[in-house]
Amino acid sequence: QDGLAQRMQSALLRMNELAVLHADMTKTAEDKAAYELEFNQLDTGIFDMAGKEFNGVDLFFTDGKVFTGDSAFSTLDDNNIADGLGRGANGDYKIEIKFETNAAGTELEAKHKALVERAARRVEAMITGDVSGGQAIDNVITVKLKDTSDGVGNNLASAGMSTAYGDGTAASGQMTIDEADLDAMITGGYAYGTYIHEIMHAVGFSSSHPNFPASNGTATYNGANAIAQYNEIMGTSVTTLNIEDGGGAGTAGSHWEQDDFSNELMTGWVSTGATPLSKVTVGALEDLGYEVDYNAADPWFGPGTGTGPAGGTVIGSVESVKGAIQGLANYRAQIGAQLSYTNKVNSALTIEKENMMQATSRIKDVDIANEATQYAKNNILVQSATAMTSQANLLPQMVLQLIG
Repeated sequence: QDGLAQRMQSALLRMNELAVLHADMTKTAEDKAAYELEFNQLDTGIFDMAGKEFNGVDLFFTDGKVFTGDSAFSTLDDNNIADGLGRGANGDYKIEIKFETNAAGTELEAKHKALVERAARRVEAMITGDVSGGQAIDNVITVKLKDTSDGVGNNLASAGMSTAYGDGTAASGQMTIDEADLDAMITGGYAYGTYIHEIMHAVGFSSSHPNFPASNGTATYNGANAIAQYNEIMGTSVTTLNIEDGGGAGTAGSHWEQDDFSNELMTGWVSTGATPLSKVTVGALEDLGYEVDYNAADPWFGPGTGTGPAGGTVIGSVESVKGAIQGLANYRAQIGAQLSYTNKVNSALTIEKENMMQATSRIKDVDIANEATQYAKNNILVQSATAMTSQANLLPQMVLQLIG
């Protein structure tokens, strides 16, 4: 764990340098593109390491304890280093992912857990303000495999809000993933984008959104911030945005219209190539009641354009990188506490072993001395008895000789 965490720390420090360089107004577009390419590769590598196993055990997604003394310890809900790699580790908005087993007792593999956590960090980079009234966790999202699969290539996953705060922002949510699609999503390179898409539903981008058709009583989206972002990007002056009216019950009414948004991540179908999370979608989060950071959005200039989705940390948001560095430092401190306590216990046990060996040796030495003494004593007694018997047998013989 600590060895990989050190590698992650080195990558994050380099990512911080790249984020600062990217924000420099004197850099050319080509320079910034090169910085972003390296930045995203490093981010991918970090979450790849977070999903590693050792001897079949998830290194960073296992229940564990951090010991603080000989008789006291604190239990970690999840020994999950990826949970700290985002703005929420050092900011106001924090998503906690809870992984559960399905009815068959099956749970996501570590590599998928890491991608889900990366997706949560991506959403944390866009939402900046506290919604929970100062609590450490703003939104708890439960993630598990579906109990029943519909086969490969159908419904990949689904998600939504479970409970909400008074202002309509999400307090909890759930996500279910089709086990049949796991390998295909990894091979096709769209697992990460799918998980961001579903977490966006879990934080409120769904038919329950107050500006979506099911809530606003119209057939279109009417939130001011998302519309303003769309008009700025497209050079238009529309007053509403079209919401998807095709597909099944989980698609219609909960996504941007495919014909208008094409490859934008929050349409209802998986797109090949780049699937950016645009400022329009970030605007929809602001319409929902969240404080947001538009710098954390992916570049999108209209249907079929843009790049992304960006990683769990975003080069346009230095704060997301700083949060990841602090979060990793927190987890390395926990790992260090465990190592220190384990080394202390190991040293104590080594000393105890040496003392026991010495005590055993002394006991053996005492036993040997005692037995040797007893042997000498018994030997003398035997010899004395033998001598006395010999002497006793000799006297009758002497008497007989005198008589004779």
